[in-house]
Amino acid sequence: MGNTRQGGWLGNRLGIAIVLAIAAASAHAEAPDANGWRFAIGPYLWLPNVSGALRFSGSSSTGGGRLDVGTGPDSYLQNLQFLLMLQAEASKGNWTILADAAYLDFSHQQTNVNAVGAGNGAAVGIPRNVETGAGSSLTGGLFGLAAAYTALRVPWGTVEPLGGLRYLNLSANANWSLSATFTGQGATLAREGSLSQTANIVDAIIGVRGRVRLGNSERWYLPYYFDVGTGSSRYTVQASAGAAYAAKWGDVQLTYRYLKYQLGDDDLVQRLTLKGPMLSVAFRF
Repeated sequence: MGNTRQGGWLGNRLGIAIVLAIAAASAHAEAPDANGWRFAIGPYLWLPNVSGALRFSGSSSTGGGRLDVGTGPDSYLQNLQFLLMLQAEASKGNWTILADAAYLDFSHQQTNVNAVGAGNGAAVGIPRNVETGAGSSLTGGLFGLAAAYTALRVPWGTVEPLGGLRYLNLSANANWSLSATFTGQGATLAREGSLSQTANIVDAIIGVRGRVRLGNSERWYLPYYFDVGTGSSRYTVQASAGAAYAAKWGDVQLTYRYLKYQLGDDDLVQRLTLKGPMLSVAFRF
């Protein structure tokens, strides 16, 4: 309940801050120079459900075997500790440089201890009637940098191919308690224990973004974004779409954002998915 109240308080305060910023920008914004550099900076609020599969390296509490843990799906605000999210753009002519940064910190994830490694490398499942409690926390920084080119600009909208890099730093912790020490098929898991580990994931991405105008409106449009990448990951995919309003001072967007990572058998992050609504306010100058 404490985390829920904290998340609600922070969400309300952020909403108030966005409304005040919109009002101030409406009064003071000036039109950018169409022939020079144009900039945009925007805070955003993303409220994803988080789910995934983690594989921790072995320790004395796991008999040296790796530990497989499943997390979520959980609502982000239920476990929110801290957030910082910001997007920025710099454009000249048809070229745009894009940056996206987010710091996420949430705990008390819904967690299951799925399996522990045996001496022969096999994964031995942990019976549900043995596990009496488990929890996990995830802390991470997400940063993306890309360049986009406006390949198509027509009355109905735009199409902008893009390419760049995405970096994820993720620190994970898992703890568990069992009714008794588990032993079976050459595997051992202590009655109580915890593990912590950090992953650094860097991927090259390619994709497309743009907007589709709604009818003859100069203000309302549908923004879209898609990318796919690989590198540290077997693959990563990100997509978003929604509705937006373009004012003289900037844009307000309400979208649904999806981000997925799929990695190898020897990695801490086996699978990670974040998906949920996102509200952003971009100030242009």
